[in-house]
Amino acid sequence: MGGILIAINQWLGIAAIATWIVVALLFRYSSLAAIVSAVFAPAYAFFMSLLGFDVGSMLPAVVLISALLVWRHKSNIFNLVAGRESRIGEKKDSGSGIQDQGSG
Repeated sequence: MGGILIAINQWLGIAAIATWIVVALLFRYSSLAAIVSAVFAPAYAFFMSLLGFDVGSMLPAVVLISALLVWRHKSNIFNLVAGRESRIGEKKDSGSGIQDQGSG
């Protein structure tokens, strides 16, 4: 999402990317970072337009992009709530089905 927002306005994109980085570092969930960044992006665009940045005309597009991103992450939202979402840097289960039987 940050790349698209950089095309709209570099400061808006940087704000979204910075939000993603902060949330990812704090919670280690990439999907949570993307969702939070998407939710904050329209607010950033709105406040930037109040400060004189030329993003006000793009606000509906930013809202639509953000809504689509959140909708596409709905399974990740359910996994986050259920505690099943994998964290950044977490090793995934190999799924080999082989269990250590011990020496007994």
